[in-house]
Amino acid sequence: MNVNIKPQAQAVENGNVFMLPTAYDRAELVDLVPLANPISMQVDPASLCNFKCAFCPTGDPRLIKQTGRGQTFMKMELYEKILAEIAAFKTPLKTLKLFKDGEPMLHPQFIEMVRMAKATKNVARVETTSNGSKLSPEFNEKLVASGIDRVVLSIEGVTDEKYLSFARVRFDFAKFVETVRHLYSIRGNMKLHVKTVAQNLDYAKGEDRIFLDTFGPISDGIYIENTVASWPDFAVADAVPDEVDAYGRETVKKDICPYVLYALSINADGVVSPCCVDWNRELAIGSVAEQTILDIWNGPKMAALRRAHIVDGLSSIPSCASCGQVHACTHDNVDPRREDLIKRLGF
Repeated sequence: MNVNIKPQAQAVENGNVFMLPTAYDRAELVDLVPLANPISMQVDPASLCNFKCAFCPTGDPRLIKQTGRGQTFMKMELYEKILAEIAAFKTPLKTLKLFKDGEPMLHPQFIEMVRMAKATKNVARVETTSNGSKLSPEFNEKLVASGIDRVVLSIEGVTDEKYLSFARVRFDFAKFVETVRHLYSIRGNMKLHVKTVAQNLDYAKGEDRIFLDTFGPISDGIYIENTVASWPDFAVADAVPDEVDAYGRETVKKDICPYVLYALSINADGVVSPCCVDWNRELAIGSVAEQTILDIWNGPKMAALRRAHIVDGLSSIPSCASCGQVHACTHDNVDPRREDLIKRLGF
């Protein structure tokens, strides 16, 4: 396997190259624990996608059928319930991420979902990650007007041919670039970030330079990331070795996943997972269609999961033990403060 591993992150924001892209300043997580409610949440508008990318289980119909995961849009009544409960949080939600397993902009009311979130008390920021296929000048105008704070576009190649081979979709790349250029030109206070994976670029043909030169001038941040085996029990083709993280650095192995301390992910059907990579629902801890967010957050299943991570380590949970996300992609490392966590959470 020929893997392009860069010794440093190829990430640029406001002209500055840095090692690990973060959109916002982060507090010391352990000092915030225990949290009365999650401070970061993913809510999936759509569990289906119009791309079939090689690195994503959503792109494998066989796996989707195996798990019984529905290909659906979130019902607006359910979404309204979620926002109403967030408005009652004691601690503000720092980030509401409108994406998870599918392409969020496929939801016919995606723009309205953003507007509603921006009008909700306790929601500090709203952002999404998208393949950008639904963008158009008209859609761009509505997207910016919605007040969304950050849009991350995932680029699946720099040619029509690469989109066909990697995302398995026919795509007019030149037209897409012009649509992104338009979005950038009208973005106002919205941050527009662009990313791609190193394994999808032909470095011998200078495609990394093409990517940076094409999208650098029309984005607020641009990243080339390594493909890592982040999904539990899902083999990612051409993933870098476990010893290397998404930005070409030596992987820091962790025994405690920080997500269980501050985040929740809500699937399009309302099923709640403790993290964004629980694609097969093995860690499902409830459903907001039947329970409240706070009941789930403070419930016995979530408490047991936190305790297992902090006291026994993530290797004690089969799904977490096979997850690469925690080592290669998470920002926080709370392992050195295990004893503090035990005291703070009464374990």
